[in-house]
Parts: sequence; structure tokens; C-alpha cells
Amino acid sequence: MKLPLYFSTHHGTTLLELLVSLAIVAIVGQISLSYLPNFLALNRVSNQVSLLHKNINYARLYAIEKNSYVTLCALKSNKCTLDDWHNQLAIFVDNDKSTSLGDDEQLISTFEHTNEADTLTYPRDAITFRPDGTLNGFQNGTFIYCPNNEKASLEGLALSISQTGRIRIKSTNKCQK
Repeated sequence: MKLPLYFSTHHGTTLLELLVSLAIVAIVGQISLSYLPNFLALNRVSNQVSLLHKNINYARLYAIEKNSYVTLCALKSNKCTLDDWHNQLAIFVDNDKSTSLGDDEQLISTFEHTNEADTLTYPRDAITFRPDGTLNGFQNGTFIYCPNNEKASLEGLALSISQTGRIRIKSTNKCQK
């Protein structure tokens, strides 16, 4: 007895259907993997700028609470340096306002350096907060964080600090060449 056509005995996939599905998955996977390094770099930028923002706020609030001068900078031989912002940064009580860590001054905190492929720049050698939370002297400026400085194809983030100690974050195209 012959079965009618609407009663098919086929209950699985053929090899051809399986190969076409695998080819589609491989193509979509290959396309999405090409965007993964940029996604990871932008995520890293966001995390590092957020960490910097939190530490700047911490230094400002510490200066207000303890009624003292607090400096944030990249220390090298206990002195703040201009070109080392991408290295480990430190926050310390700066009683003499010299932007150097003396023996009688307290180191409050240090935090991680940036990724080796990224750059962080600031036009001054230090940021010193007064006891009222404002910046000492003319230390206002803008941090520029650039991801993958060799490729220079991604947008970076700019973190601006005003004279009053307030912070604003925005994207910047200064990283693209």
C-alpha cells in the first residue's frame, strides 16, 4: 500500500540543509568577530574614564572633608610629571602645595595605569584641590583618553575639569588622525 503525499515520512534535516545553516552561522560569526576588538577597546575606554572620574571626585571630596590641599598626579620619584598620565596615578595630601609627595604628606590612594595600547594626556603636571573643592591656580584642563593609539580609528573620550572642580565627559575626535 502506498502512502498519500501529505503523509510524509521525512522527520529530520538533510545534510544540505545542515551545511547551509552552518555556512550562514559562520558568515554572521565572521562579520561580528571583526567588530569585537573595537567593541572591547571602546568598553575599556569607558571603564578607564569612569575610574578617572571617580578618583577625581574622590580627591575633591577628600580635600573638602579634611580641609586640606589634595593633589592627583602621575608620580615619578615622588614628583608629579607631565608626560606620565598613562601610568599609575596617585592621590595625596599636599600640605605645601608643591605637587610633590613629601615625607610628612599622606598618600591617600593609587589607581591603575591605562592599557598599553591606549594613551591618556592632560595639559598640566597635576591637579590640586583646595579645601573648598576648587582647583589651585590654573590647573583646569581636559583629559584626552585615546583607545588603540596606533590604529587611531576610534573616537576617544574627553574629561574636562573646570576651575570650580566640576567634571564633564564628552566624546572627542582628537584621537583620529
